[in-house]
Amino acid sequence: MDPTPMGTAEWSQASQILRFFFSTLLFIIGFAGNLLLAHAFLPSLVGTGHLPKAVMSVRPVLYVMSISCLGVAAYFFFRMVELRGLFGVVYPTRWWM
Repeated sequence: MDPTPMGTAEWSQASQILRFFFSTLLFIIGFAGNLLLAHAFLPSLVGTGHLPKAVMSVRPVLYVMSISCLGVAAYFFFRMVELRGLFGVVYPTRWWM
């Protein structure tokens, strides 16, 4: 069950997987933040009078940014899933599945 030693190509692929993972995480946080701001915070602050009603015109922009972040996160996630073959190279006995 020992992993095979990783060469330069495997390390490069592992760094790509990590890059895609952290990019996915970053864009998911962007999605959640924009959605939370547009759907919860802005209506609440306008309703209580802490912000003027003109701020509500920003909501559609935040929704579009939120959906865009979700799309980019999905792209990075599926790119990361495409590279899962690295685990079969490093751990040929498939103990991880």
